[in-house]
Order: sequence, then structure tokens, then C-alpha cells
Amino acid sequence: MNRGHLAYRLVFSILNMCFVCLLIMPSPAWSEQGLIPEIQVSSYKIVDFEFDWGRDGVFCPTCNFEDGNARFIWSDRDYSLWLGYVDYYTGNFYPEDGKGVLIDNRAAFVTDWGNGPEWMFSSGPSQVVYTRYADEMRPGALSAGVAVAKQENGIWDGHHIFNAMRRQSPAATLDLDDPAPRINYQDFRKANVYWRTVNRPNSEELIPLSDQTGGGSRRWVPGTRKIIYTDWAEPNEGAIYPLTQVFLYNTDSGELEQLTFDQGLKFGAFMWRAPEFDNEFIFFTVTGRTNLCVYRKLENEEGVLTWQEIKRIPTPTSIPYIWSPEPFVHNGRSWIFYTLSSSNWANDLTIPTHLAMTCIDPALESFRMLTNDPTKYRIRQDPEHFITANGPYIYYNRYIPKTETYPVISEGVWYVDTRLGPTQFTDTVVRDE
Repeated sequence: MNRGHLAYRLVFSILNMCFVCLLIMPSPAWSEQGLIPEIQVSSYKIVDFEFDWGRDGVFCPTCNFEDGNARFIWSDRDYSLWLGYVDYYTGNFYPEDGKGVLIDNRAAFVTDWGNGPEWMFSSGPSQVVYTRYADEMRPGALSAGVAVAKQENGIWDGHHIFNAMRRQSPAATLDLDDPAPRINYQDFRKANVYWRTVNRPNSEELIPLSDQTGGGSRRWVPGTRKIIYTDWAEPNEGAIYPLTQVFLYNTDSGELEQLTFDQGLKFGAFMWRAPEFDNEFIFFTVTGRTNLCVYRKLENEEGVLTWQEIKRIPTPTSIPYIWSPEPFVHNGRSWIFYTLSSSNWANDLTIPTHLAMTCIDPALESFRMLTNDPTKYRIRQDPEHFITANGPYIYYNRYIPKTETYPVISEGVWYVDTRLGPTQFTDTVVRDE
């Protein structure tokens, strides 16, 4: 072993010991159950993968021309758009490198414009929306446009849609029964955000979002044509500076509703139907980057329905910053999983991160660490859920942090078992195409 490797191991060992001292477990009952194993499913770097609708536990092996729905899509640095598969019974990826089917060879990489490919759910065949570079043109703002890849008769075809050049980072509606899905996307300056019906070239409309720097990730509300996001708002009474708040925009009516008015900068939001509240719509946002806040529509003192905070989940003092939170529903209960870090910079590649989750029921203390081994000094990024036959798994990319001497090192894709158990009952869904 050479001196360089010895030095690296020494530095890495010191960092491990420091992290062991810093990590404070906020839930003794959870940590007493023992260390939660992290399972590697791929040694390859598969960045920003997105699971098909089978992620929600409704496994359909005969759907999509016998291709199933336990699949994921992603793009690599060589501009290739790939389809891979998940083994519903084991949680493994196959093939391991994620390169099962080549869909397109002109797809933008995730860091080119801020987002990779996304699934577009509808009543039609399988479709993926993504940023694509025009054939025989140099990749860049002038050649980038919104594209759709469609699977028909088992064959994938990817191409730009009409009137969508110099547009990037599309995200699509999430309704399996929708005959006319919609997408939203940004322009090449990342200044304006639009929505349109995919197959109506002249339907583009501007979304009333002031800019992309207000903490605002834009998300379609499943089963609707509404978009929830955060944006700058007028200062609250007594406040000196404007704050980011949560807004809901209806693309059918053009109505814009401000949902939050309380103190604290808001970062991103998700809205969905919560089975524990009779399938009412609820939403969460991250306040101040350190508190996960859940809201429900309830009557105020005057008997008027308003959005009210029903649960606030603080973070451990040693790893207080929340990144990449997302919800899922399993066995009649909603859960939110996320990354925790000691750094308030999302792309800090020198600081280890951990995964955690919580339910939304205000009567339950449900904070859980999903990675609780303090000796594993690792970065864990971009978690995604997939509900296997054994229950929900959280998948993520794992890295060895970079140092002053060595770059960040990818360890591929891993998962942790949430230990919520298998699905107790599901509806039968048949969507042969």
C-alpha cells in the first residue's frame, strides 16, 4: 500500500471518528432496534432515477405490453436515456447498470438544466418527458427542448414536441386515468415557468411564479391539474423582509391561492390525499430548512376553512438541514422521507448525510432514522421510494465524501428497508396496453 492510500485511510478514519461524536440519535427507541443495514443494488452511478407507477405497491407484470410497471428511467453523461427494471420481490435492479433499454441518445443529463427525465402518467401508453438536444446540434440552450418518449407496441420512440424548443426540465401530471396529460417546464434562462397540454402545441401558458430562486420546486398535485410551489410573497404584518410561502395554482381556472402566511422561509411543497384524514388533500413544506411542517384545511375560530399547521417535525441538532423530502402512502398511512445534513448547502460533497422518515399524524411521535450507523461516513443523495413485496424501500445514491486530496467517490445505488412491512391489501389494477 502506497503512502497516498495510507494518508487517505488515516484522514478517512479521523473523519469517521469525528462523525461518530457528532451524530445524535433523536429517537432512542428506534436506535435500540439495532443498526439498519444499507443494501447495495448497483455499483454503477445511476443518478436521478425515477420509478414507474409500480413504486406505489400496485405491481402489474402484464401491463405496458408485458413490460410491467416495476421500472425506472434515467439519463447518463453520454446523453443516453435508459430504462431499467426493479425486481418487485427482492428490490434488486436489473440489469445492475440500469441500462436495460436505450430509449434515446440525445437526452440531457440531470445537472445540465436541474432535472432529469420524469414519467408522465395517463390513460394511454407509457410516456416519459425529458430535455432533449436536437439531432446534429451541439448540446446547449439553443438545441435543448422538451421531448416525450412513448412506448407503443413494446417499442420506444423519443422526439421533441411541437413549439417547445428552448424549454427545459419538464414535469408531468400524475393521473393514470387522464386522457390529456399536462406538463410544466422552464425556459432556458430559468426565469419563466410554463404549463401546457402535451398534445396541444398552442396551449402554453405562463405560470405566475416570480423566479426559480425563491425555493420553488413545482409539483403537480396527483389526480388534479393543479401545481403546488413556493414563491416570494408580500411580507407578513410586522415583518421587514418578504418571505417565501406556499402557493397552489389551478391550470384549469388560472386561480392562484396562497396557502401559508406564517413566519419562516418555505422550501418546496408536496400535496396529496391522506388516507388517515378521509383522503382529504394535505400538504407539507420545509420551513427554515430545519422543520418539516404539515398542513390541513380546518375551521378557524370564525368557522372559516383555512390551511393550518397540524404537525411540525424538528430535526436533530447535529444534522439539522432537510433536503429532498418526498411523501408516500402505505397501509393507510402517509410517510415523508428525507435527507438530513449538517450543511445548509445542498451540493456539499464534503459532509456526510443521513436518511430519516416520519408519519404525518400529529398524535404520533414517529421520527425514525433510516440510516443509523454513525461509522458509515457517507453522502446519501436523492432518495426515492419503491414499495416491494417486502414493503417500502428507500433507494438513494451513496458516495464517499471528497477531501482536500481526493475527489468524491460514487458507491452506486443503495436502499434501506423502512420496516413498515408488506402491503396488507391492494386493489387489482389491470392496464394491459
